[in-house]
Amino acid sequence: MELNVSQLLMEPSGATRECQLDDPLLLPDRLDALRVLGTVAMMKTNKSIWVSAALRSALEYECGRCLTQYSHPIQFQLEEEYIPSLNPLTGARVTPPSDGSDFYLIDENHILDLTEPVREYVIMEDPMKPLCKPDCAGLCAGCGSDLNHEQCDCEVARDARWGPLLELMSGAAESD
Repeated sequence: MELNVSQLLMEPSGATRECQLDDPLLLPDRLDALRVLGTVAMMKTNKSIWVSAALRSALEYECGRCLTQYSHPIQFQLEEEYIPSLNPLTGARVTPPSDGSDFYLIDENHILDLTEPVREYVIMEDPMKPLCKPDCAGLCAGCGSDLNHEQCDCEVARDARWGPLLELMSGAAESD
């Protein structure tokens, strides 16, 4: 996900470039790389390059309820600022701003690397509890049947602490 921006850095403010991205991305907790696809637009500003990208990918998960493998599509907009570490005209080191703003650095060879921000955006899209579908019924606690595909004949164990409340509710239902 590296882009050479040496020509763009030498152009006047407002100059733009656009490219298509189709690159692999390795995540720290996954063995396989995922493909990241989309359009990357870059605009030269008076001190940096502003990157806007519309990207998409898919993450493979195991459902937290039924343990089925499924593909979870993700889409995100990336908006980041990249500051050059060297002035492309003079070769002098550029002092990054210390005003507390967030930015990434373009390396000494004028390579803009999208890998880290894309990784951060993908991780933000990572669901806390992956579900194959929002209404996944999960597995039966008794026999292990996938309740999305079949009903089992297991008796539902009830917590004895709920007994008085359940009796009240069943009594209310009978009186209606």
